[in-house]
Amino acid sequence: MKELRIFFTLLLFSAIAAQGISAQERKKEDKEEVVRKEVFKTTKEKTPVRVKESLNDYSNYKIANEVTYVRKNNVNVYKFRVEKGNWSHYLLISEKGKIMGIETGEH
Repeated sequence: MKELRIFFTLLLFSAIAAQGISAQERKKEDKEEVVRKEVFKTTKEKTPVRVKESLNDYSNYKIANEVTYVRKNNVNVYKFRVEKGNWSHYLLISEKGKIMGIETGEH
């Protein structure tokens, strides 16, 4: 009976240790995913034609020449800083010219 109790105790400790190890492996995978999302710099003139056409809707805004982009789901998403008066925000446009969203910086 004593041997059975020791066996179950060791089994319980090994199960707890296995959970801790798998949790650490997941954290490493999450960190690697963050590293994979690289931010690239370019200029407004070097962006694709479709992206430039989407910017025509913002002709009354001041658009910064420096542009960054990231690769998401095999599509480049360009991030432009646009200003109008005292207000500024970031415009996200896919390489196909689709406006993906606006970042105001208020999080």
